[in-house]
Amino acid sequence: MGDVGLAQLWGCYQFMRRDAVVSYVQVNGVVGHPATLPCTYSTASGVTTMCWGRGACPISHCLEEIVWTNGSHVTFQKHLRYKLKGKLSEGDVSLTIENAAQTDSGQYCCRVEHRGWFNDMKLTLSLEIKPDGNGTVTQSSDGLWHNNQTHVSLAQNSWMTTSKGLYIGICITAVVLLTVLVVVITKKYLCIRNKLEQLNMVSLNDSQTGALQSAAEVGVQAEDNIYIIEDNLYVMD
Repeated sequence: MGDVGLAQLWGCYQFMRRDAVVSYVQVNGVVGHPATLPCTYSTASGVTTMCWGRGACPISHCLEEIVWTNGSHVTFQKHLRYKLKGKLSEGDVSLTIENAAQTDSGQYCCRVEHRGWFNDMKLTLSLEIKPDGNGTVTQSSDGLWHNNQTHVSLAQNSWMTTSKGLYIGICITAVVLLTVLVVVITKKYLCIRNKLEQLNMVSLNDSQTGALQSAAEVGVQAEDNIYIIEDNLYVMD
């Protein structure tokens, strides 16, 4: 059982290590123009809170937070250049950076919070602002992304995020079950050992009591023999 548990833990570690090295969604922008970082989520279960931050997505929340929304309106905005122009009620939380500069280049995290452990949708995007780039990734009025590569990358990252959350949940469940099993086995072992010790103590006490009783009986018999000898002496006289 221990070997199986170690194998499961090692598999969890390898999966999370492998999943940590993924390709980010690449977005290009031009200095002085708006740059849009696409991020959407399903609102079938309703809207939820989300954040945008600089850097890759951490374990919880966002690093260097720049925008927060409660699902219906923006609750935090680090600078007026950071805007959510999409329909929040439909899960469009794409970030638009107005008047982009080369210093805006880098990684960004779109984190949509969901209830439960490891259920958050995390999407890391890499933005590169060029002086003479090919423009930004934008969304037209028909709601379609006109950059096929970005659209495919979004789908892959969403699937990988969901798979990672599911696999981590399975790993945690396995670890918890193994821990419970070890605790139960340990308690049973200690209980059995205590009972054996109690039985040994009872046996020892019984043997000591028997020895004392035997000694007492021998003493009584010796006294009786003395009395008998003394009586015989009186008869002989």
